[in-house]
Amino acid sequence: MIEGKLIKFHREEAGLTQGQLAQGVCSVTHLSKIERGITEYSHEITDLLANKLGITMDTERSRYRLLQEKLSKWNNAIIMVRSNEIHQLKDEIEKEPLRFLTDFKIQYNLLLARYYLFVNEKPKTKEILETIREQYRLLSPYEQNFFKHVEGIFLFLTGNFKSCIEILKQIDHDYPNAEFYYHLAIAYHSTHSNIFAYYYGRKALQFFQRTLNILRIIDTETLILVQLNSKEPHDIEETKQQYEKLLKVCESVNSIDRASKIHHNLAFEYFRRKRYSEAKQSYEKALELITEEASHYLISLNAYISACYKGSLLTKAELIDLAKKGLKMAQQNQDPKESDFVIQLHTINQNEKKLYEYIENTALPNFIANGDQFMKQHYEKKLFLYYVKTEQEEKAFQLASDKMTSEKSYYDLE
Repeated sequence: MIEGKLIKFHREEAGLTQGQLAQGVCSVTHLSKIERGITEYSHEITDLLANKLGITMDTERSRYRLLQEKLSKWNNAIIMVRSNEIHQLKDEIEKEPLRFLTDFKIQYNLLLARYYLFVNEKPKTKEILETIREQYRLLSPYEQNFFKHVEGIFLFLTGNFKSCIEILKQIDHDYPNAEFYYHLAIAYHSTHSNIFAYYYGRKALQFFQRTLNILRIIDTETLILVQLNSKEPHDIEETKQQYEKLLKVCESVNSIDRASKIHHNLAFEYFRRKRYSEAKQSYEKALELITEEASHYLISLNAYISACYKGSLLTKAELIDLAKKGLKMAQQNQDPKESDFVIQLHTINQNEKKLYEYIENTALPNFIANGDQFMKQHYEKKLFLYYVKTEQEEKAFQLASDKMTSEKSYYDLE
């Protein structure tokens, strides 16, 4: 039935009606059935139709199968994070007009959306997703799951962690790309739901180990290590040794980006133990390894500012310059981390009134909307203490009341 689809594609490309193509070969009704794949047909007829279109059916069948194979390879290259292969296959596929054939169009566009996420061009991904969403009901079950997966990654990279989790949890378990468990794990990690992050991280790790995906094994092992340190910090020397092992693996596969993230995570372990000088050094290593265009650059920059401020390791002027730089970059990229740098500036300038007005009116609503439970709890506590300190009893009571009402007791069986 491939022949019918190919004939329809080339007929439409040539701007011919069914009547014009069928003339002298077969009836319009028969051609219509051939194109829809709902009738038996002889190769003599399809060869005649192909001849009128100026194509050879054997060649077109080969092109069809080759494109099918390349799309599969492109998908696998993205999962395996093989940068050179990703770009090479994109170039090859875009030279093939058959990518717009009905059989391939959705898959091609979803892979293109993933590619744009890979190269950090989120607006292009958004545009593709909006177009496909309009025809969602017409997609096959696989395409629907693939759409949810790409949309989930997009939502994560734009800071919408709660929505990311909601969409990824709708994916059927028969979806063959179990990589989505990793994206679910990092979304839960970003909302500080450590048990779920660990659970889905383990499921993702099994998939990456089974497919010998070394780079993604590094990602997942790093994520799992973070979860193990989430509540009660382990011995720092043991933790450092585990991160150093991962750094050696990064070195062996020349993954600079992942090495940067590992340095960042080690820096955070120093930071939470109030070892600010060591945290500063590790954050500097993390930033040195990446460009400002890297997706996690602003995260490391914000953390670096915090470590230097807490440890009094940079001058006020230096801290303000760094915070302004981060704010400008976040605004240019429409990045939700903009809130982090506004908070940094108010903190460094010790403008308490503006700081808490911003937290109350802008930052906290954003954290709630994005499902960032950890930051929500952190700033609710800070805001509550500020209300008490400034004798704003009514606001303090309302905040405490809202928090108590929203939390469910394990003993509440109603």
